[in-house]
Amino acid sequence: MTDNHDSNTFDAVIIGAGMGGMCAAARLTAMGMRVLVVEKSRHLGGRCGHRLRDDNIVTTGALMVPMGPRSAIREAFDAVGAEMNMVDITGRLRYRLTHGDYDLPPGGGGLYGMIEFAMQDSAEAQTLFQHIQAALTGWTPVDSISIREWFDQYTDNEEVKNLFQGYCAALMGINLHEVPAGEFFRFLKYSSKGSRFGMAAKGNGALMQDLADALQRRGAEFRCGRGCKGIVVEDGRVAGVAISDGDGGEERIEARWVVSNTGPDRTVELAGGEAVFERSYIEQLKAGPSAAPILHVSFTLDRPLLENFDGCMVFGNNRNFIYLEIPTLIAPGISPPGQYLHTAYGAPEDAADYDLDEALANTLRELEANFPGISADANFLVRAKHRGASPGMHRWAGYGMPQNTPIRGLYNVGDGCAPPGTIGTESAAASAREAAAMIAAEYP
Repeated sequence: MTDNHDSNTFDAVIIGAGMGGMCAAARLTAMGMRVLVVEKSRHLGGRCGHRLRDDNIVTTGALMVPMGPRSAIREAFDAVGAEMNMVDITGRLRYRLTHGDYDLPPGGGGLYGMIEFAMQDSAEAQTLFQHIQAALTGWTPVDSISIREWFDQYTDNEEVKNLFQGYCAALMGINLHEVPAGEFFRFLKYSSKGSRFGMAAKGNGALMQDLADALQRRGAEFRCGRGCKGIVVEDGRVAGVAISDGDGGEERIEARWVVSNTGPDRTVELAGGEAVFERSYIEQLKAGPSAAPILHVSFTLDRPLLENFDGCMVFGNNRNFIYLEIPTLIAPGISPPGQYLHTAYGAPEDAADYDLDEALANTLRELEANFPGISADANFLVRAKHRGASPGMHRWAGYGMPQNTPIRGLYNVGDGCAPPGTIGTESAAASAREAAAMIAAEYP
C-alpha cells in the first residue's frame, strides 16, 4: 500500500465508474490498495446506471443484472461488504415467435421446451437438442463459424433460428450470423451453472452508489465530473493520469497501476496513441469487430402491456425489436403511482453495416405491431441510439481484447475485454476479476 497520503498519489487509479471500473476498485481496495476512481460524469454506473425521467427511474442500459454467489459482480460487492438490493427475476423469461409465446417453466427444462415450441415437431426438436447437448458436454465448436452456420448444419427450420436470433440479439448484443459458434456455447455453459439474475430494487444508480459507499468506507476516493485527459506513460510503464481539475485546467495523479474502463480504443488514445503500443496489440484491436450498437426505448402507460408478467420478454418475430421489460411490475417504486414504466431494446440486423435511424424507426413500428395502440397512448421518455464512444457494448461477443496491455501497469476492464463466455455487466465484472488477479501478482 502507498504510504504517501498526498491527495494526488494513489496505488491505483480507475478511469470510469461503470461496472468494470467499480468492480476493479472493489477488488483492489479489498487488497489494501489506496484507490482513486475518476469519472467524467456526475453519475455512477455508465451503462449500469439510471436517470430520473418524469420521476421514473430509467436505466441507462442494463436491466437484468447477475446476482448469484458465483457472479463476478456479487464477488466484488462481497469483497467490500456492499449490499446488492435486488429483486430476483431468475427464469422469468417469455419468448415470442410468429405462432405464439413461450414461458420458461419454473422447474427447469426450458431449453428443450423452447426448441420444441419453436420447431413444432418433437422428433426434429429432440434431434437438434441432442446436437446442442453434444456441443455443451463434448466437442465445443470453434469460433471459425457463426452460430447461424452451426444451426444451418442441423436444421432448415427458420423458426428455431428466429428464436435464437432473438436470444443472441437481446442477450449478446449482436446477431445469430455474427456470434462465433464457440462463444455461443461458452456463454450457454457459463450462464446456466447456478446463475441468478435480478433487477436493482431502487435502480442501477442506487446499486452502484451502495458499492461506492462501501468503497469509501474502506478508504477509496471518488472524483466525479472530472474527466481523464491522458494516461501518463514513462519508459514503457504507467506513472499516473492527467485529469480535469474542475476549473478548466489539469492535475496529475501519480499511480503505479491504471485501470481503464473507457474501452480499449479510448485507452490507446489516452495513453498517447498507437505508436506507444506493441504492434500485435494494435493489430488485434483493429482486426476484430468492435462496438455493438443498441437502441433503447423507455415509455410509460397507465396500464402494463403484459398483465401479471414480472419478467423479461425476448422477441424472435421481428427485424429490430428484440426485448421488453416492465420494471414497475418487478419493483413498483421504480415509477410513480398509476404509471407503468416499460423498457424496450432494439438492434440493427447487422452490427457491422447499419442505418441506426431506420433501425430505431422500425423498432418503434414493430413495438406498435406487437402491441397495437401504444404509439398513441405511451409517454415516451427515452428514444436513444447507443453507438460510437458510448455503444451498447465496446466489442462484439467473442472478440474481447485482453485485460492487460503492452504498457506495464496499464489494464483494461469492461465489456470491451470480456473473458470468454461472458457478456454485458457480468463480462465487465469478470474482466475486473482478471485484471485484479494480474495486479495482485505484482503487488508487494
